[in-house]
Amino acid sequence: MADNDSANQTSSAEMVESNQDLLTQILLHFPVKSLLKSKCVSKRWLSLISDPQFAAKISHLNVNLGPSGLYYYGSPFGFLNFDTNHNMLKVPSLSFLNVTGIEILQSCNGLLLLLCSFSSDNDSGFTYCVCNPTTKNFVTVPLPNATANRSIAGINLAFDPSKSTHYKVICVLMNNMQYLNLNEIEHLVSPTYQIEIFSSENKAWTDSGGPFEAPYYTDFEHGVFCNGAIHWLSPTDVSLYFDVETESLKTMAMPRIQTGGPSGYWSSQRFPYFGQCTGCLHLIEVDSISKPRFHILEMKPDHSHWCVKYRVDLNNVASEFPEIARRYMDEFPTLALNNVEEIEVQYYAYSILSVVRGEKDEDVEVVMVIPGKIISHNPRLNTSKLLSSWRASNVYDCMQYKWYNVFHYVESLATL
Repeated sequence: MADNDSANQTSSAEMVESNQDLLTQILLHFPVKSLLKSKCVSKRWLSLISDPQFAAKISHLNVNLGPSGLYYYGSPFGFLNFDTNHNMLKVPSLSFLNVTGIEILQSCNGLLLLLCSFSSDNDSGFTYCVCNPTTKNFVTVPLPNATANRSIAGINLAFDPSKSTHYKVICVLMNNMQYLNLNEIEHLVSPTYQIEIFSSENKAWTDSGGPFEAPYYTDFEHGVFCNGAIHWLSPTDVSLYFDVETESLKTMAMPRIQTGGPSGYWSSQRFPYFGQCTGCLHLIEVDSISKPRFHILEMKPDHSHWCVKYRVDLNNVASEFPEIARRYMDEFPTLALNNVEEIEVQYYAYSILSVVRGEKDEDVEVVMVIPGKIISHNPRLNTSKLLSSWRASNVYDCMQYKWYNVFHYVESLATL
């Protein structure tokens, strides 16, 4: 009987192996990490999994996949592994680039946009690269058409494998203003900007539209790609987004300040996080570090308005990690007066690294750094857990960390 079962299993395996379409359909349901290991099964599997058409299919199916980990700037940067089975996910090093220095500018659906510096006996400088850290493939991107009169305000990556196997790099150039006599300027003049697009399909930079004005201090350097558009924040009540497919620039409203401060204006303290996960654009709103609650906002798909998606209560976090709740006397004991106000919690020490979502609405984790630790908190279940140690226990250090120094690592077979 055992021999018959073994024979049947062998026959089934041979049938799958000999049927290209059936084998392809089976492999398309494998996680990317398993596919990489499966290349060693046979030359046939290696050829199939390495085929660009197969890579395009698996990338299309895995669009808006949540991250397996986070790159974050440390010394010079570290990696936070989300995989509970740490043996399954090897830290995706970027050493294969073989350059002098690396600055991660953006992550987008499995690809990274990098600024790489190089130095040799004959030459030195920098170049932009797009790489897939999973497959360890990379390509260089020619420098945008910046001149003495046009400087780079920001450069962003746009890659949507559900629509195309090609990526685009979006560069915003600022037309530098030059005046013969500064005393002749009677009022503030807004600079104008120009968008240029590099396509991996035609390998060239082209202008998109004409010059435009932007809301004051628009942060073109830290754009977020979500649902086919690059989004840029501005410290006003209006921000911008650029639809990559139609090459159209549009506005989106920002939440208005309810109490205190100039109407319509915000700061990095009020909005300490702006990012996307699984196709949802998120913005975190914090009234004050002394208040234990904040909101996670989500932009409607039509960009009509922001809505409150999750509510976070830091008192629930403090019950598991009391070091997040601080008193000024903890940092300045010599100035303590030992009154009632000093004994109570006066502020919360944390920075938001990312908002990570799964397939279900309750599968959400707010990843944050607190003194000495990286933790996550699920606002739906009110649970918190330790993810990793942090490089320093200094309160100021953990409170100054910025969201734009954190980048999603998404396993992908996307080709370049």
